[in-house]
Amino acid sequence: MKKLHILFQHGSDGLPYGCSMIRLLRPLSYPGLHMPYTVTWGTDLPPHPVDVVIVERLWKPDTTVQQAQALVQAIRAQGARLLYTLDDDLLGLPLPGNALNAVRLFARHADGLIVSTAPLAERMRGLNANCVVVPNQIDDTLFGPSPDLALEDRRPVVMGYMGTPTHLHDLLGILAPLRSQLRRHAGQVCLELVGVAESPAITGLFEGLPVRIKRPEGHVAYDRFVPWMKRELRWDFALAPLSVSPFNRCKSDLKFLDYGALGIPGIFSDVTPYKETVQHGVNGLLAADHSGWEACLEQMITEPEKRGSLAAAARDHVFTERCLRVHATDWVEAVARLLQAA
Repeated sequence: MKKLHILFQHGSDGLPYGCSMIRLLRPLSYPGLHMPYTVTWGTDLPPHPVDVVIVERLWKPDTTVQQAQALVQAIRAQGARLLYTLDDDLLGLPLPGNALNAVRLFARHADGLIVSTAPLAERMRGLNANCVVVPNQIDDTLFGPSPDLALEDRRPVVMGYMGTPTHLHDLLGILAPLRSQLRRHAGQVCLELVGVAESPAITGLFEGLPVRIKRPEGHVAYDRFVPWMKRELRWDFALAPLSVSPFNRCKSDLKFLDYGALGIPGIFSDVTPYKETVQHGVNGLLAADHSGWEACLEQMITEPEKRGSLAAAARDHVFTERCLRVHATDWVEAVARLLQAA
């Protein structure tokens, strides 16, 4: 059997990033998946020859263009095919020039690209025309069965936001309506933050308002973080603000998938990528501006029945249409399609 090796994005600890688990390791090791390859992964090429290598994002911490060139040469020296995968528009970030050139080099020299969204494919086809889109999906075996939703009218109502510190700007974009609603419903609602709360800038933004911080200490690795979310996030609804920018336009609807899989209804910015997935008033709410956020927050806070119907629709959409049980073969098909076209 042919061999496929994944060089996942990792930090100094050598562990795969969450995106690596979501987009590569979990899909290509999904139970019962018929694979024409023996799949391995790691931080470097294995000691034995392989047939296909998938390189993810920037691969190593602080990858230089020289390291990228050496890797491409090593892959070609053993006669292997090279595929490159991205889930973000790294070329749109203020990365060091060496890192940006490494991304360009990987993209240009790959036999094909696998990206997460159509706008990202448009962006990258200028570097490599052999590009396919494989959208993000949740791993239903990790999230477990679709949750049973109990309609509750709890007090206080808990709204939550989850995001890395790099998303602080997005949260700040809805700061005014958030603070307004927290004051208006004093004693009836609170905000819970995960991830972005690690930024010291968050401390004074909600001073005097009911805001709690949850830290997934010891559960940062993706396969531990998902069970932690299932156990710890008792949110009545969740927030997914996203500012308008070329970089964000290339992002995926992953927050909708996470929240939906957890049975949590959400308010989403009315922008790409969310407006392609969220049906306003059916499986989520879309907010276009501050007044829209005010209205959506008010509705979520005061209408438990609506929260319940949105949560059920989002959950059903994720578990019937956006999970690996349905889509695990997409990666196998993408690999075959790219190699055939190269």
